[in-house]
Amino acid sequence: MLDKVRPQQKQKFDDAFRKWWSAEKPRYGEHVSETVARNVFRAGYATGRRPNLDRYVFAVGRFRITVWATGLMDAKRRATAEADMRAAKRGWKRPKAGWVLKEVI
Repeated sequence: MLDKVRPQQKQKFDDAFRKWWSAEKPRYGEHVSETVARNVFRAGYATGRRPNLDRYVFAVGRFRITVWATGLMDAKRRATAEADMRAAKRGWKRPKAGWVLKEVI
């Protein structure tokens, strides 16, 4: 998920941020830098796009996998599928014992 570049989503984010930034009062820009505001807006924007899902981050072998899911079991299932896909893309085999998922906080 993090390996993929999606220019269309970046363009939507940039447009949404510019609209929000221009709607703020000019005095807001004096107290908060645009870089900090962009980071704060990004967190809210990502969460707002998935209102009924929670974000889970797992360390799986050499991978760091981020998934959005309704619960921990669903997140583990999605992370395992993502790890299988990434390993297959690199020509690696799935471990015989399965993937060890370590939740990263």
